Amino acid sequence: MLLLTKILCVAYWQADNRMSRNRSVRIRDWRLKLAALGLSVFLWALVQTEPRTSSESFQRVPVRVELTDTLWTLAGPPTPTEVELQLSGSSRDIIRLDREGTALSIPITQVGTPDTSVFLDRDWVELGQSTGLTVEFIAPAMIEIVFEPTMTRTLPIATRVYGDLRDNLALASSVGLAPVTARVRGSESQISELDSIRLERFDLATVEKSGVFSVAVDTAGLSGAYVFPDVVTMGLNVEDDIERILQGFSVQFDAERVGADVTIEPVVVQVRFSGPRSLVNTLDPSLLRVWVSPEDLQGILPGEERRVPLRLEGIPEFVTAVPETSAVTARRAAEGSPGADQALR
Repeated sequence: MLLLTKILCVAYWQADNRMSRNRSVRIRDWRLKLAALGLSVFLWALVQTEPRTSSESFQRVPVRVELTDTLWTLAGPPTPTEVELQLSGSSRDIIRLDREGTALSIPITQVGTPDTSVFLDRDWVELGQSTGLTVEFIAPAMIEIVFEPTMTRTLPIATRVYGDLRDNLALASSVGLAPVTARVRGSESQISELDSIRLERFDLATVEKSGVFSVAVDTAGLSGAYVFPDVVTMGLNVEDDIERILQGFSVQFDAERVGADVTIEPVVVQVRFSGPRSLVNTLDPSLLRVWVSPEDLQGILPGEERRVPLRLEGIPEFVTAVPETSAVTARRAAEGSPGADQALR
């Protein structure tokens, strides 16, 4: 191209010499001179804009393993996890790749042995839009990959509900889940130790009314595992939180085991119930039992008084029952004194 420029310049000067010989030819020579000058400038500019080839080293390029054999999974990262690349091409493409970043992706379609050595192919380097680049070499030329058999199990989903509902709300039924199980596939050593699939923590304080909520599976401890589904539906049924006070509950104990000479004071107590409106309003008092455990009365001596805790049974789920007193006084009559008849009903 430079030689052609010189030829045009010579033609330019020859045209200039001919101009002095004949005036009639001068106009034509000037046109030739201008054409030669314009062409030489164009060729010079073309040379300047041609891409320059350079070579660049890329350090610490990450290695990725793309495993499609579902019978195996990676037992850990490859060794080494990073390689060095030597690339050649236009400076523009090298600068673009350096800005966008690159990686070496190893496709594994079938695993032969758990411990595998893989020779690296230049075609595995991700060049993005920089298609004009050439991979000169990869160091090291081989890496080690360790595989482990996979396991697939169906496990129950475990909710992680925390916090309290707002003061005016109460939970009226158990938390509903759909689905109640999930399939998980991963390394055999990892999946065999699981007993359930946990959901992300759910704060009851965020609930304003009954509804259905989407909750994701907690994958923090499931690195590399595949879980389906990874999002489940959780239903919450809440109602107005109300209170109801009922009177006349007799305190019961097993007189046959403890002795008929033992008395309890007070004999009758009231109980305050709180919870969801539908359950508290339909509460059947006959199903509730207020009693003292024989173990708490064991060894009571004649003439002895003892404070013992009250126990409640038959309280519906999601309803809270609180007696007016948490403990009662048990007394065994002194020898020769008549005992009270407070039989267990």
